[in-house]
Amino acid sequence: MAMNNKNTPSGKSLKMSADDLKEMVKAAVAECLGEEKEDTPPAEETAGEGMDVMSVIEEAVEAAAEKRKARKEAGEEVPEEITPDEIIAEAAAILDGLTAEEEAKADDAETEEKSEEEVAEGKATKTTATRQTKKRTAAPAQRKYADIYLPRKVVTVEKKKIPADVQLARAVKCLDVFGRHDPEAAAYYAKKNYGDEAMAREFKAMSATSPSSGGYLIPEIYLDEIIEMLYAKTVIFELGARKVPMANGNLNIPKMTSGARATWGGEARKIAKSQPTFGNIKMSAKRLEAIVPQTRELLMSTNYSADALFANDLTRRMELGLDYGGMFGSGGEFQPLGIAKNKEVETVDATALNNTELASADGKITADFPVWLVSKVLAKNVDDLGLGWTFNSFVEGFLKNMKTTTGEYIYREEMNGGKLLGFPYKVSNQIETASNKTTIIFGNWADLLVGEQLGLETYTTLDGSWTDENGVQHNAFEENLSATRALMYVDIAARHAESFIVVKNVAIA
Repeated sequence: MAMNNKNTPSGKSLKMSADDLKEMVKAAVAECLGEEKEDTPPAEETAGEGMDVMSVIEEAVEAAAEKRKARKEAGEEVPEEITPDEIIAEAAAILDGLTAEEEAKADDAETEEKSEEEVAEGKATKTTATRQTKKRTAAPAQRKYADIYLPRKVVTVEKKKIPADVQLARAVKCLDVFGRHDPEAAAYYAKKNYGDEAMAREFKAMSATSPSSGGYLIPEIYLDEIIEMLYAKTVIFELGARKVPMANGNLNIPKMTSGARATWGGEARKIAKSQPTFGNIKMSAKRLEAIVPQTRELLMSTNYSADALFANDLTRRMELGLDYGGMFGSGGEFQPLGIAKNKEVETVDATALNNTELASADGKITADFPVWLVSKVLAKNVDDLGLGWTFNSFVEGFLKNMKTTTGEYIYREEMNGGKLLGFPYKVSNQIETASNKTTIIFGNWADLLVGEQLGLETYTTLDGSWTDENGVQHNAFEENLSATRALMYVDIAARHAESFIVVKNVAIA
């Protein structure tokens, strides 16, 4: 391929090969890029940059051809062949545009850190300089390093959240076992064994407080989560029981026992009087306690699974204590008054209904019995938003196996979804079965209040002794055991006794 140039500065005809033309344009492009220096490396060393130069040449040739075509269509006489000067001019224009883009990107990045006044002043100065300068040499393009001016995406890795029960186990171990009730030592072990900076800070903050009843409160940062986690697994809270604070260990809650109502009257007749009556609920903190024995190897372990196992044992005993107190507490100085023991709560004996459509003489209930029980509670104008059932697994199985005369299950499909007659139910095997008889409780659980004075308090002994629930004496030193004592100060009471009904002597077979 050859190109004829009839308009060279010398006016002579010049023939040039395509390779020569490329080399000439390369040199011009390199000069515009600011890469033509005294110590320019040989062509072999800059071969890696050839692709950018060639792309500029190709764009320049296309642009020159388009302009020649437009000039021909306008009737202007133009040479038959594209001249090197035209290509060089188009290449310079392309490079000027690339340089302007890079400068604009850098300016945009810099103006993010300037104030509005600085930005306005900078724009004005730039406009003035542009008007005063008709043509200037293109600044070296910094395409390779332009990204350093752009904002970088910061990738943050979230720290994996540790479950509340594991936090509880670790706090107990750091305070009671590793730290021996010294908050400073506990903080050290929290960082050393678990890498938990937050827990360490909480322990250091506790160093200004004093021990309470031989132990320390679980740190505040974990306390709310731990208590909520503990409550969430209890039957009474799953059904809707509510927590109320008892800052001083005592709480009086007023309640309306009967209300005022409007009456009908006639002309010139006196308005009949009606007056509401009030009562109150007195709550006082009672100590809920549990002793959890563990082997010393398990207690001293810092493995995640060991912490979870220890915490599960500890919280489960407290959960069972709360449930039992809410349902069967005897009342008095040391126990809350449970629903089943409250004399103001209506109690139904399934063996004494004298209605075979509801239950047989031996207490075996029919499919109509749950419907009758719900209507009996709702007849007292009880709020139905918190209604729910609790019974043991024997009653659950009995109700699921009830069939119609055609052999279809009556309640099974609904109960597989956790509801009975549209109301949720929870199974508690603390509801005992004796002589094939058991108990069902139904009502508005939002009217069951749990007063809380403190959070959770722990103390662990490595050399003490204790008696378990079966009356067996244990010695930590001789059996290589440890025992963690957990304490909570709570009380439980029904705000409205009419919100509940208890069915006893329900036969399960």
